[in-house]
Amino acid sequence: MSDLRGSIDLVALDVDGTLRTTDHTVTARTLAALAAFRAQGGTVMMASGRPEHGLHHLAEVHGLGLEGLVISSCNGAIISDAVTGDVICSRPVSRELVAFAAEQAAARGLTAMVFDGGDLHVSNVDGFNVDHEAQSNNMRIVACADLASLDVVSPKVLISGEPSHLATQAAGLREVFADRAETALSAPCYFEVTMPGVDKGSGLLDFCRVRGIDPSRAAAFGDHENDMPMIRAAGLGVAMGNALPQVKSIANRVTLTNDEDGIAVVVEELLHG
Repeated sequence: MSDLRGSIDLVALDVDGTLRTTDHTVTARTLAALAAFRAQGGTVMMASGRPEHGLHHLAEVHGLGLEGLVISSCNGAIISDAVTGDVICSRPVSRELVAFAAEQAAARGLTAMVFDGGDLHVSNVDGFNVDHEAQSNNMRIVACADLASLDVVSPKVLISGEPSHLATQAAGLREVFADRAETALSAPCYFEVTMPGVDKGSGLLDFCRVRGIDPSRAAAFGDHENDMPMIRAAGLGVAMGNALPQVKSIANRVTLTNDEDGIAVVVEELLHG
């Protein structure tokens, strides 16, 4: 195994299934490894499909610490400084894309959601997982029959559905969005829609460009489909032991699972060799 000491300046982490364990915690070993990495001048990025409001909340709940932390939310659409809240990069969805996504969701018996600070605007308050999405991100549900009429700047459209039903609709959704947007399944019940060219990989590269970091000196960790662009973009792409097979197939290495301190194992190697 090669010596990784001093080779990485940025560690980008997916959250659910990667940073967080299956019981929705972050282990003490992982927290310690990330704190030591930042103490040596490194930057940690939370990179998730979740909105900025929810990621900031989770960073505080899990004791991640905000110094040296940046938040890449909604699959790289908005990147912000965790301490100041200042937006570093932003590529929100257009009103036209919101309208099209809401129309496609409704036609398929799915629910569309858009994000505005602490508000979660939804086409159907009784839609699948709407309550969970709001609660887990510390957001307020706002019913809206016409999402395209909202005067908000949303980083993405989230389409939700019962997993078995969404599985039958995913291919059709990918087809209709093919020349309109970037799409990805972030969970069995979630289909994510961002502007063309916007994904976790573009978010990592945008941040590196603004901060003068060579992407070859970034490490990215993930487990699901929407993590693949980020894993490809980083100099060191790491799949979790619990990752989907297609994620493992494109990674530079596979670490232990999220329940076995898979992040800490690699970060400790970055620090100590």
